[in-house]
Amino acid sequence: MRLPKTLTFLLLALVFALPAWAQQKSVGPSGAGPRPNAVRPYVACAAAMRALPAGVQQKPFTQEQVSNMVRDGFGDESGAKLIEQRGIDFAPSEDFYQTLKAAGASEAFLNALRAAVAPGLSPAHAALKGGSTTAGPPASAKKPINQVQVFALLVGQVPSHRVTMLVQERGIDFEPTDDYLQEVRLAGGEGELISALKSAKVTKPATIDPAAQARQSEVRQHVARGAELEQDGQYAEAEQEFRAALLFDPQNPDLYASLGLVLADQKKWDDAAASGREALRLDPNNEMAHVNLGVALGNKGDLDGAVAEGRAAVRLDPNDDIAHVNLGKALLGKGDLDGAVAEEREALRLNPNEESAHVNVGAALGSKGDWDGDIAEVREALRLDPNDEGAHVNLGLALANKGDLDAAITEEREALRLNPSLAEAHINLGVVLGNKGDWDGAIAEYREALRLKPNIAQMHHNLGYALLQKGDSVGGISEYREVVRLDPNKDVAHADLGMALVKVDPDGAMVEFHEALRLNPNLAEAHAGLGVTLGKKHDWDGAVAELREALRLNPNNETAHLGLGVALEQWANDQMMSTNS
Repeated sequence: MRLPKTLTFLLLALVFALPAWAQQKSVGPSGAGPRPNAVRPYVACAAAMRALPAGVQQKPFTQEQVSNMVRDGFGDESGAKLIEQRGIDFAPSEDFYQTLKAAGASEAFLNALRAAVAPGLSPAHAALKGGSTTAGPPASAKKPINQVQVFALLVGQVPSHRVTMLVQERGIDFEPTDDYLQEVRLAGGEGELISALKSAKVTKPATIDPAAQARQSEVRQHVARGAELEQDGQYAEAEQEFRAALLFDPQNPDLYASLGLVLADQKKWDDAAASGREALRLDPNNEMAHVNLGVALGNKGDLDGAVAEGRAAVRLDPNDDIAHVNLGKALLGKGDLDGAVAEEREALRLNPNEESAHVNVGAALGSKGDWDGDIAEVREALRLDPNDEGAHVNLGLALANKGDLDAAITEEREALRLNPSLAEAHINLGVVLGNKGDWDGAIAEYREALRLKPNIAQMHHNLGYALLQKGDSVGGISEYREVVRLDPNKDVAHADLGMALVKVDPDGAMVEFHEALRLNPNLAEAHAGLGVTLGKKHDWDGAVAELREALRLNPNNETAHLGLGVALEQWANDQMMSTNS
């Protein structure tokens, strides 16, 4: 029986897009204002509220609900009374107050908001957010920033100009020395922050505990050094500095959140998740910890957990573009393409220069088959950051799917110039080279990808296919067996191995086809392969039945069409010979 020259159902696809986790950042102020569209309505006025049974406590307002009150005309005394009755569940920043004032909030409303209780916030986190954990003084009397908080904000990737605003609004509780200012520069502080620290209002504590001051000094030194090392990409050394700082201040949630960031920089996802959880144990409303924990969980494959943490971060600060980027990335991983695009678009509304959001919008559009949209978004990301290797990988993928293979090769090679260890670029380059008929080049790229990531089944599949195209059936079968070992419940992997075995081991091929059909009785490729194999064993009745079933499931299966033609011809010949005898 003749067999098809190529295994037509083993078509390779460019499968490796790289949605981007945005750089984690610490909790900081935002100037973008409240979100324009609320997702949870608030109770508009006191008269509309049902009386609750005695002893039942109403839930405090969220930041979104407060924003919507002002938007809908209740930023007056009526809204102030509601806030006095129910409180709030967040610590407003000075930016948030100014945004509400610009939207029409009255002084009575703003004063009620300043006096409201934000339960569950630790003093350290409230200080970073710009709020207070207790009713009390107005914004002008808020606690000044200390030396460690400046570094915590910079380590968390809060932009230098935003830290400058905090310093100008709140003042500081120390006299910055030249050595301190140099440490801030090394940690990423820009000139405007240095100037702000030099001219800031200094409000020192009324009483000074020498022992506490000494501990604070030790913490500052370690955090400053850690921030500098993190800025220079020396993440392991930065980790040691943050761990040393925690020895002096083990109850500081922001130190745990910052430690989680440098652990994530090193791809120590389990440790990063543990640090994030410890930060949240100490301060459940630490947005930086929610963001970092979400990133760690996402990279561990826990996309449900990543989505939950992303939503928590967005709830705490709806104006944090990075939180929206990472929530969108997690939704993209779960296949919620519309949800992902919505979050990434919101991130871009808040910060049009957030290149990670452009990358992720492109990945979502590409998943929908909109390659032109994908290309446009990724090109914009590369305009913002020409050295983003992941964006080059994704642009290459989109161009290849548009049929521009030469341009795709250029992009994948640029990604590898920037990062020679990027396995996804190697495998995508291998796919494109294979589609151009350069099987030697494809094999070399696949082998390098497997050297970098030896346990990814798709890479073994692609290498096996390329080897078969070169006529190396032994090598191809070996790679396909590795795919089945890595993913024994993947139906198509068994079907692929079966087809590779048809010529050299028909009995082994039948075992693989039967296993594929046990896993998925409707797998047309397995029925087609089984039909071809039965024909090779001269079981024409069985071959015709299997090949017809394959065509019922997939009328465009070329292997089934070719095999059925041969099987019917042989079946007819056998019938004729039987009649003549």
